[in-house]
Amino acid sequence: MNIDKIKLINYIKARKNVSFIELANYLKINRKDNKEFSAYLVSLIKRNEIFKTFDSNYYVPEFLRKQSGIIKVASKKQFAFLEFENEAQEKESVFVKFQDLNSALNNDEVIASIYKDHNEKNPTRQLLAVVDEIVQRNNQKIIGFIKKDKNTIFFAPADGCFDKVKFELLNLSSKVKINDCVLCEIKKYDKNLVSLEIKKVITNTSDPNVFVKAYLESTNIDLEFSAETLAESKLIPQEVDLNIKEKFQRKNLTSELIVTIDGESTKDFDDAINVKKLENGNFLLSVHIADVAHYVKEKTNLDSEALKRGTSIYIANGVIPMLPSELSNGICSINPNVDRFALSCDIEIDQHGNNVNYKIYKSVINSKFRLTYKQVQAFFDKDNNFLSLEQKKSSYVKELETMLTNAYELSLILHKYKEAQGYVDFEIPEPKIFLNEDGTVKEIKIHKRVYSEILIEDFMVRTNEVVAKYLSDLKMPVLYRIHENPSEEKLQSLKTNLTALGINIKNINSITSSANDFSKFVHQTRNQRNDYFINLLFLRTMQKAIYSLNNIGHFGLASEFYCHFTSPIRRYPDLLVHRILTMHLEGKSSQEILNHFDSKLGSYAQLNSNSEQKAVEIERKVNDLKFAEFLKFQTGQKFKAQIVSVLNFGIFVEFEFGGSGLIHKSNFFDGSYESNEMLTVFASETKSYKIGEYVDVVIIATDLLEGKIDCVLESQYDAYKLNLTRKHEKPRNSK
Repeated sequence: MNIDKIKLINYIKARKNVSFIELANYLKINRKDNKEFSAYLVSLIKRNEIFKTFDSNYYVPEFLRKQSGIIKVASKKQFAFLEFENEAQEKESVFVKFQDLNSALNNDEVIASIYKDHNEKNPTRQLLAVVDEIVQRNNQKIIGFIKKDKNTIFFAPADGCFDKVKFELLNLSSKVKINDCVLCEIKKYDKNLVSLEIKKVITNTSDPNVFVKAYLESTNIDLEFSAETLAESKLIPQEVDLNIKEKFQRKNLTSELIVTIDGESTKDFDDAINVKKLENGNFLLSVHIADVAHYVKEKTNLDSEALKRGTSIYIANGVIPMLPSELSNGICSINPNVDRFALSCDIEIDQHGNNVNYKIYKSVINSKFRLTYKQVQAFFDKDNNFLSLEQKKSSYVKELETMLTNAYELSLILHKYKEAQGYVDFEIPEPKIFLNEDGTVKEIKIHKRVYSEILIEDFMVRTNEVVAKYLSDLKMPVLYRIHENPSEEKLQSLKTNLTALGINIKNINSITSSANDFSKFVHQTRNQRNDYFINLLFLRTMQKAIYSLNNIGHFGLASEFYCHFTSPIRRYPDLLVHRILTMHLEGKSSQEILNHFDSKLGSYAQLNSNSEQKAVEIERKVNDLKFAEFLKFQTGQKFKAQIVSVLNFGIFVEFEFGGSGLIHKSNFFDGSYESNEMLTVFASETKSYKIGEYVDVVIIATDLLEGKIDCVLESQYDAYKLNLTRKHEKPRNSK
């Protein structure tokens, strides 16, 4: 069978969209040659000379350029995206059909051809990519479950991005049981098959925390400390040693009233405070921070592992600490009634909130009370029984009450001062997940901050500002905590959303992203509407705070100078700032300190910004998994929810207790719904839903692996059930 390829391609080009029969007729292909002709067309598709539409017609693509990038496969879907940065260093993504992946997997680095499909009706899908070459395979390991279907044992990936990939197990042994969650190493890539070797059994689906453990294993974070790090931690004494050098260098404050104020479940105490009212009417705020740098030295396994982790990660069922418990809960932690080394900062503050003077020094302290936010709030609420029976025996009780009264008064002054600078408090109540002993979810409650928490935040912010300014004035290297002003694009999106909500702000288009302008904008908005969703919209406008050597200030806190100093047990940047301060306090010159740190801080800034972002993602994902677990038993039940975002495929709602669910457009049964261009309204010809609106929803499905929740509007639940019944009904003629 001789085929004129040029004639064939020109014919398809001229008609743009041609069926197999039309092509066969045009080229006068005999019916007996249809199979051979079909194989020929497949060979052209493999060479990207022609493509096939979803309805099996053929077309000639308009190729635009080659592009390198990373493949991101949509979870449990038959499509992906090619992600890359354009010339302006902006992130872009191009749609990739499943058949055009050419064996590329999620996260693989590839070279692809970007082309235009003139047959595609959806304008967002007209630009597509086809993978030409896999540059680097980026999946060395994969997590999943051992499953059995009839007599076949197979591997089911935990990550939905690998849902359509075929796997084979090379070393299935009798030790591995059905429903085991396993960590596998990828040994071989074939075009249509990925070969795996089981390296570790993580747990079994009978474990209530199986999906959390599977997810955590997939993140590549270290869940355990290395043997070398643990060995080092056990060599550190659990009592302070006031040798001659330390006595000379440290101010002894062990007889002073110093207290910690933290959450009820807190085990690692970074900070302690004391507040005095001076004879001149000013306040003396003393903040004492655990001297972690005294114990975690550079060029040790403890330090290397702390840098790698970057931060402690707080998840629903515990904490993944930055430092071993011997330090985080032991010698570094400011536990009550034991001596501890600290770096202390005394700040004299006047009645208007201005710093009069300050001093930073090394100290040894002894916390007299381990107070909780709940206890301190009870005192502020005039509850005389805020202390435990044991705490009431202390000789410091009267002094404590005076100190807390001073602290409350100072906090009000500091808060007013920050608001005048342009600071706005966007309090988003956070869900708190309570677990049963076996790790299952007992209940979920929204945690709203009480004033005692705000007080400690105010004191820590002021201390961090003072330390940053102190180091900057001394021309020391500083790992600043910076926060850019909102971008014009995000500010415009906020204005659009507020207008869609019916909020009218005078001269809204003249509002800029300066701190004072933005603060006025927030207050004007809150005068018309002040709820969770309004705060969420303002938070979405914010940039991410990061670590940097270059100070541009902190927009969110309205701070000219800011760094992290107050949490060295759980954040590596704070530990770095402690080291810089310690070298200075021990007599090293600015130049010596610059020489020591300058070449390292840039990479540390990037590493720790990344570590923080990863920790946030992990904390959110674990919450999502626990929400799905909790709502699995609430399927079919009604909940009140708020529409928090509109997308072209549906709307996301957030429940009153936290967590979010999707109402997919396919689960609207009273018309054909589409989003508007601004993504503020989801509407049919007769009905519309907009962001910020409250709706009643019914849970219809939960995905325990992905931590996703599907809902339907309560008003359409009956239609959903009817549609479900029809899908499962057998055709009338079936036997």
